[in-house]
Formats: sequence, structure tokens, C-alpha cells
Amino acid sequence: MLARDSHEVRCMMRRAFHALLFAVALAVVGLSCLLSPQPDPPGMNIVASATDMPGPVAVVGEPDTVPAGAGVRVEDPSTSSFAEDDASDGGGFVILVPQARPGDTLSITYRTWEGGAWRESAPRDIVVDAYDPAPDPMADDRSVSPFAPGEYDAGTGVTSAIYVDAPADGMARVWCLDGCVEPGSRVIVANRTNAQVVEAGYTAGPFETRIRASVGDVLLVFAVRTTNEEQASRVVTLIVPAP
Repeated sequence: MLARDSHEVRCMMRRAFHALLFAVALAVVGLSCLLSPQPDPPGMNIVASATDMPGPVAVVGEPDTVPAGAGVRVEDPSTSSFAEDDASDGGGFVILVPQARPGDTLSITYRTWEGGAWRESAPRDIVVDAYDPAPDPMADDRSVSPFAPGEYDAGTGVTSAIYVDAPADGMARVWCLDGCVEPGSRVIVANRTNAQVVEAGYTAGPFETRIRASVGDVLLVFAVRTTNEEQASRVVTLIVPAP
């Protein structure tokens, strides 16, 4: 009887010891999570297109905005619309949110794998501008949206669409005729397929820039007012054609 009781006691002690070890392991993991700081929010070099109605909005992060290859998420909490994609090797990203409204606040976060677990950054918020390129004639031009590339008529009543040519040597030319872009704008051309981004300031004359692209790539093009980056145009979508 005593031997059997002694054996049962030893078994109970082993089980209690193993349970203690498990509890300590959980505590260590929990403590490490508490001690590991939340990653910083994305950088401030983020621009977004505008919209005049519920619809798609382009969100573009310039290089070094997030860690290279991080998973980026852009969400509109008021519509529950969101989109996700990986950042480029240079830390930039190009994301098209399917549904956002003028004045909505978009929340931008990224995820990285650290210490054997996924860690999500603090958010960076950006407000969707209301696209209003035809204000009252007496309004201050700096306080209103620039025209989308290909929609500006320079007061002539004639507009020129914006085009993309088939790629040559891995580069696609994006262009339009004289007066197709509003002066004082900075044109953003972002390749949604490979997260490449180019920017081109515009003052006058025909517009032209080039971006690394392949046949079938989706380009998102919009203008940002040079004097106020919160004022943007709606996004124009181009598909890189075959030769």
C-alpha cells in the first residue's frame, strides 16, 4: 500500500512539475510580446487619389515608407472595404482600395515576421480628398483638386486622353499631348503589379514619363497639387498593351 501511494505521489509531482514548466513557458512568451514594442506606423510619404463618389481610391507609398517586403493593408473602416499587398524590395507600395468615399479616413498598417510571430504596426491615417476640379471661378486654386491627367483642357474646351505605350527594354512610356495635365501638378504613376512608382512634376507642354512595366501590368495615374499634397485628382487606370 505504501509503495503504491508513493508511486502515485511521484506521478502527481511530475504532472505538477510539467504543468509548472508549461506555465512558465507561456509566461515567458507573453512577457516577450509585452516587452517587444509595436512596430512604428508607416512613414509619412503616402499619397492617395481623390474621389467624388463611392469608388476606388489609389494609395501609394514611396520607397522606404514600410519595411521591404512587408505585407501592407489599407482599410476604410466606414465602408469595411480594404485591400492588401506586399511592399516592394525598396519599401514602397501601390494599393487600390475598392470602395471609399470623399472624406473617409483610410487606416494603413503593415505586418512583419519578427521573433517567430507576425507583428502589426501602429496605423497611419490618411483622409480621402473630395474630387472637385471645377470650383467657383473666384475660389483659390490651391484649395481645390487638380484635374485628373487627361481631363484638363487648359480653357480651350479640348482635352487629350493619357496613354501608355507597349514596353521597350522593360520600360513603358506614359504620355499625353500639350495641356492634358494641369500646371502646378505632380503626376503619380504607380504600377500596381510590381509596386514601382514614378513621379513627374508638370509645368507646361506635352507630358511624358516612363515606368518599369510588362505587358498586362496595371498602372494607376493621378495628380497631386504641388503646393498641397492633400489635394489630389481621381485615379486613372491604364493597362500596359502588347506591342
